[in-house]
Amino acid sequence: MNFSTWTGWIAFEELDIVLLAVLAGGYGRRVFLRNSASANTDSSWRLTHLLWCALAATGALSLTRGVADAGGWCFDWFAGYDHALNSVRVFKSLGFALLLWPLLVQQLSEDSALAHRRFAWGMVMGLVCVSLSVVWERAGSVGLWNFSSNYRTVALFWEMHVGGAAIDAYLALAVPFSVWALMTTKRPALWAAVALFILLVGYACLTTFSRGVYLAVLSGLALLSYRLHEQARSAKPTRVRWRFMGGVALVALLGIEILAVLGGDSFMQQRIAKSGQDMGSRVKHWQHGVELLRSTPEWWLGKGLGRLPANYSRSVEGENFSGDANLHTEDAGGGGFNQFVRLHTPANLDSLPGLYALTQRVELIRDSAKLLRMDVRTRRPVELTAQLCQRHLLYDRDCQWTTVRVEPHDGAWQSLEVPLQGPPLVSDPRISSRLLTFVISVDTPRGEVDIDNLKLTVTMGQELLANGDFSHQLAQWLPAAQFYFVPWHIDNLYLELLIERGWLGVLVFGTLVAWALGRTVWPRKSTSPTSPYLASGLLGALVVGMVSSFLDVPRVAMIFYLLPMMLIGCKNRTIK
Repeated sequence: MNFSTWTGWIAFEELDIVLLAVLAGGYGRRVFLRNSASANTDSSWRLTHLLWCALAATGALSLTRGVADAGGWCFDWFAGYDHALNSVRVFKSLGFALLLWPLLVQQLSEDSALAHRRFAWGMVMGLVCVSLSVVWERAGSVGLWNFSSNYRTVALFWEMHVGGAAIDAYLALAVPFSVWALMTTKRPALWAAVALFILLVGYACLTTFSRGVYLAVLSGLALLSYRLHEQARSAKPTRVRWRFMGGVALVALLGIEILAVLGGDSFMQQRIAKSGQDMGSRVKHWQHGVELLRSTPEWWLGKGLGRLPANYSRSVEGENFSGDANLHTEDAGGGGFNQFVRLHTPANLDSLPGLYALTQRVELIRDSAKLLRMDVRTRRPVELTAQLCQRHLLYDRDCQWTTVRVEPHDGAWQSLEVPLQGPPLVSDPRISSRLLTFVISVDTPRGEVDIDNLKLTVTMGQELLANGDFSHQLAQWLPAAQFYFVPWHIDNLYLELLIERGWLGVLVFGTLVAWALGRTVWPRKSTSPTSPYLASGLLGALVVGMVSSFLDVPRVAMIFYLLPMMLIGCKNRTIK
């Protein structure tokens, strides 16, 4: 439930509305039905509540520090990553998880087995959506069987418009639950359907071409295999012949799938060959991030939630944001005002122009010649590039484009009218995933240009752009980066915690996660049928965290917080 590429929202998303409705319903049920079920009150649960309260306190403190570091509270529906609302955006996942915690405790107290089963099925349904969206994306963007092109799957994780590891972390969290679906299925026909689903999940994981995903999924499955083996030893189940034969066939098909995606001239071969170089640049990136902490309070309390991107871009020379798009207002005379967008590229980095753009989804009914009209204003000569591309999020398939040089005109607005040229874009309208995106960027180093009254029309008279005069602020416009994402992410979960929350946040977070894993991984007897899958998903996310940061992705981070909640709820005496 995130439509940022259509709405332009970054700090807020449609999932927030869904979660608020869930909370309203859950707490309304508690108030009006006055359920008498009581939660566990033993010492271990009291310690658990204490840990969650400590995490809430450190999160609230980091949120306060983040807002202060951004210059104080200021509301903007279309706030970006350098705004105070980015601190709120990052806090949302923890905030929603903490609000759900009392409801979850009640469900676990009423029927722990049912609560865990529902959670597992929810994870499976989410994984189905992600896997099918991967197939949909690749079918329209690069082709289902093309594994040599430089194209990494992002599914519907629009948060990756500035890079990141949203899909990596989600797959690491969710893949073990596909095994749960297979293990709990009793009928052969349904088992075969789940096996096909697992092949789709494997395709989704492999086409991320992420070494972190591969390592995380394998680590999670290794732990899962060990825990299931322990469960099988204590239960001594009878072997079902069709299930055994189906399992052998499934493993063989997965092996063939792995060879097909990774063999030959696979793009993954190029990534493996660059592993040493990538690790060197990653370590340098981590060092720059740690250097942001310059005082004792910052080491212990952090820079503040959501403040890594802005501080990194501002403080690390040569690694700025690749551009920016800001809404401005000016007096239009007669008591009115005019809103426009100012696009600019970094002042000290010549290699990044054109890699940051303002984008909008468009719908093209019929392909024909297109004419772009806009008002521009600049103080020094700049080059503007406008494109209409078949683009899912980060990669272009086919584009029509124009590049125009804009000269200063005594600081006054000037109108431009230029055609777009290039190949036909609606080559196969049956493939709906070939989404069209309008893109406008500045190609001049240290360039800055004001843009207003954008119009893109076809010869049939159809207007393709909405809110081209920015009268509704940045609604339906989404800034997006390409190929360069360094300032937005530190690419390490543990450094992300340290930089934004300090050692205090790291210690509380680490203690909570260790407590959740320790209560379910090391006991010889399983505490719940779902605990191996929960622990495996959590371990997979922690492994991804060694090379990626994902707590700045609220949708994924909230699921990450829910896993230790469910793990802590695994108690023998609460299982029915």
